[in-house]
Amino acid sequence: MNAQKVLVTAEVDVTPEALAALFWEMASDKMADFFAELDRIANGKLCFQMAWVVQEIQERADRGDHRAQVAFQTMLTHAQGYAESAIDLRCWNAKREIDRMTKGYLNAIAGGEA
Repeated sequence: MNAQKVLVTAEVDVTPEALAALFWEMASDKMADFFAELDRIANGKLCFQMAWVVQEIQERADRGDHRAQVAFQTMLTHAQGYAESAIDLRCWNAKREIDRMTKGYLNAIAGGEA
């Protein structure tokens, strides 16, 4: 017996609340995929969109609604710190590997083991 396929089409409103809930449930690799796709879709124009987003966030804060401001600033501040730490760690690992290789080569030149 062959299984039959049925194509189902539906119209779904993706609200900010639903999108946020879906994003929150993603694993970190899928969140990274989300940002990569956002960059692809924006095609170099994400900075302009973010200017409008920041303006909207500030206008809401001026009216007393600070939720978007708190979330955005928390994400931005922590992401910046984490990115700097990741770069520092990669630099430290690279320096350690270069030091190890240099000692090995110097040792080999001096007649010792690499």
